[in-house]
Amino acid sequence: MLAVAAVLVGLAFAGSPAELPTGARIAGVDVGGLDEHDAVAKLEREYATVAARPVRFTAAGRTFSYSASQLGVEPDWRAAVGTAADAGSGVGPIRGLRRLFARVVGVDVVPDSTSSSSAVDYAVATVAADVDRAPRSAALVRHGLRIDVVEDRPGRRLDRAAAAGVVVRALGSLQREDARTQLPVRALAPSVTAVSLAAAARRARVAVSAPLYLRGTGLSWRLSRTRVASLLQLPSGGAARLAIGGPAADAWFLRLSQRFGKPSVDARFAAAGASIRVVPSKTGLELDVPATARALLRAATSRSNRVAHASLAQALPRHTTADLLALGIDRRMSTYKTFNAGTADRITNLRLGVEKLDGTLVAPRGAFSLNRAIGARTSARGFKVAPVIIGTQYAEEVGGGTSQVATTVFNAAWEAGLRITERNPHALYISRYPLGRDATVYWPALDLES
Repeated sequence: MLAVAAVLVGLAFAGSPAELPTGARIAGVDVGGLDEHDAVAKLEREYATVAARPVRFTAAGRTFSYSASQLGVEPDWRAAVGTAADAGSGVGPIRGLRRLFARVVGVDVVPDSTSSSSAVDYAVATVAADVDRAPRSAALVRHGLRIDVVEDRPGRRLDRAAAAGVVVRALGSLQREDARTQLPVRALAPSVTAVSLAAAARRARVAVSAPLYLRGTGLSWRLSRTRVASLLQLPSGGAARLAIGGPAADAWFLRLSQRFGKPSVDARFAAAGASIRVVPSKTGLELDVPATARALLRAATSRSNRVAHASLAQALPRHTTADLLALGIDRRMSTYKTFNAGTADRITNLRLGVEKLDGTLVAPRGAFSLNRAIGARTSARGFKVAPVIIGTQYAEEVGGGTSQVATTVFNAAWEAGLRITERNPHALYISRYPLGRDATVYWPALDLES
């Protein structure tokens, strides 16, 4: 009997399969009883009346307005109507029962919308440009001998992907209410807060509260409060620790190193006739800056013991006696000379080139590049404008005369029997060199290499 009753009820409410079920709503519009074509037409007419009306969106207290027409938002009414029709579909009594359920409970379909992705992305980027704000970490700043804390500030960032979805859904709706639609904004926490800098602020204030003393072997310095303040590197830019450092500290440590230190001396070769001997290296003494900086910070942040001790370390030579002896260089293979002549600026260039080359060491089976050894010939490095040969013409350029240095080196290497891997002759014959025994260089294209 129950089955029969269900069949009878289903048949009673089955209605026409061409019509949408009573109670069907799409985007809030009642489309029950309409066929699919009429329902789509009704929804399109309704949407046409609101497509140009802007919807107001808010993010971080700011308001932005966009319309569906601006961003090319178009709901897919046909698909939405199809979904509503499916809710009342079926055969005979089954369709009737589904339609009865739709009549009682209701069927509300939210349409999917298409949009101009570039227009939506541009709109969201415009909102983000106005809303996004990077978090600011707390920092310590010094005003004379006063240490102040710059408060932290939280940041925010528009969730662009989620915001784009909110914009498209809101513009795809038929509702145009006065209420603003909220866009999703995420809070960004600063990496360092004022609370976390409280201890560093207390230590910095202790540091500048009184002078301190730095002592070394036979030497002692009194550092005034102002000097201590200039050496402090206060936490900023996301840092949280107090330190001794920064440009002022670097300059002060450099001067201090010159007082404490004794530079090392590299081993070198010295010629005595045809034989070569090694002049021994010497170990020096230098200020251990990191260790001394740590000692200064400990003393500066102490209220009772404001004395720091300088730390010294051995300064090792770059080339030791053992290094040079291991090369097995014991005789002079060749020499070559050219005359130090020309204009004053050309002579300056010659001497600079020779100074850069002096002491150049090429290990056995190593490679030599004159351009790499001398470096760029620029005014900033002291080179002057002097005559040069470019092609078959004479001209003037910075570094003119360097090719004479190259020619001298080339001839010494040639007479020593070394393998030359790159050598470029001048386009003009220069009578002061043996024919075919010159070498031109031009930074960085032409080089002398062995």
